[in-house]
Amino acid sequence: MKYTTLAEIKQDGNSVENNIIKGLDICVIGHFGNVVCLDVWCENCSLFSGYSCTKNIGFQIKALVELFDLTNEDGYCLSHFKDIPCRIILEGNGGLGSKVLGFGHFMKDKFIYKENLARITGEEAEKHNEDN
Repeated sequence: MKYTTLAEIKQDGNSVENNIIKGLDICVIGHFGNVVCLDVWCENCSLFSGYSCTKNIGFQIKALVELFDLTNEDGYCLSHFKDIPCRIILEGNGGLGSKVLGFGHFMKDKFIYKENLARITGEEAEKHNEDN
């Protein structure tokens, strides 16, 4: 997976704001044929991917665990995915009603746009592991 840096975000004319991930949900949407979507709930916004993640949701969750350095030898459950400090990427200068474009690690210079996370495949996940 390709991470984005703060410099690249600002170069694109977007901004970053501190936030907290409050939880992670997996949604099955019957209206769209029971597609599976990943929903990341932050303090004051939701990073709903808006994509069918039925084929790659495991890779997305793995990528989030790695992005936020949450690895645990005994396993990391979705119920533990809460109260995680993060930074969210906002369209333009940010502010009330701004579109959320992605999120990143609270202390490290690594971010991911939600579109890139939604499209991650097994091959990209394996390449990311080889690169790190």
